[in-house]
Amino acid sequence: MAVIKQSANALLKVTHVQYAVEQLLNLNMETRKTEILHDINLSVYPNEILGLVGPNGSGKSTLSKILAHIIEPNQGKITLNGADYQSIQPEWHLHQLVTMVFQDVEAQFIGQNFTEDMLLYLTNFGYNETQIENAITEVTSLFGLQDLVEQPFTALSGGQKQLLAIAEALAIHPQLLILDEPTAQLDGPNTDMVIQLLQQLQREHRVTILLVTHKLAELALTDRVLVLNQGTIKQSYATKSLLTDQAVLEANQLPVPDTLAIITALKQAGLPVGQLADNSLPAFTREVARLLRRQQHA
Repeated sequence: MAVIKQSANALLKVTHVQYAVEQLLNLNMETRKTEILHDINLSVYPNEILGLVGPNGSGKSTLSKILAHIIEPNQGKITLNGADYQSIQPEWHLHQLVTMVFQDVEAQFIGQNFTEDMLLYLTNFGYNETQIENAITEVTSLFGLQDLVEQPFTALSGGQKQLLAIAEALAIHPQLLILDEPTAQLDGPNTDMVIQLLQQLQREHRVTILLVTHKLAELALTDRVLVLNQGTIKQSYATKSLLTDQAVLEANQLPVPDTLAIITALKQAGLPVGQLADNSLPAFTREVARLLRRQQHA
């Protein structure tokens, strides 16, 4: 499948990035360099939701941390709006422009509740008390989270905490929001809560997001998807093309919907079924009905 090309100027551009770590082998202090990422090249465009997928151990979380300036690459260049990461000073300003929400939100909160956490978080970015109060009101009103701000984090569900973590990240108005497996540890209802928020961000606010995920419901929100495998970007897909290609889904340890599996099996049996428009039951039903009508008139 062809790489998806964009006409707009890239918001974030990554060129020939590499990352390796030294591993201690024995008490003689002998080490071995292990390469995790090599020759990473990618672009993120304004107002898009870009998906990032890949098998376990492919380097997705490491790449996310590099883009969020949490760890430094060994080689390569990253620019934001044309400015090299190294030139963006002070360093906290880069963390304000590119913000990451971790898979484990428990590690992200340092306060006892959202209000306290926002106070500690926004103080690091030079917000005064009035600005912090306004920011809390803005993001909680925007996403209907007002009832959660004073509740202890220990009393909240996983989905509620994930919503607050995303809201907190958005409070500083980042140019790029990185979400690393935002619902990986959540059950169905909590996952739905987060997906609804992401849909709202896409529909109403067009926030630029890099979404690392293995869930098809989240990938369906993206504009395109990058495949990371063996430490490098292997391919770029239009989201629809990826989600309706069983071989690609299986190769990247992504779930295969029953509708797609059945259509693929029918094709392998030699029946003239077409490509699904999507993996929904209505799309599947339409294609099967079309096949049956064709068989009746054959």
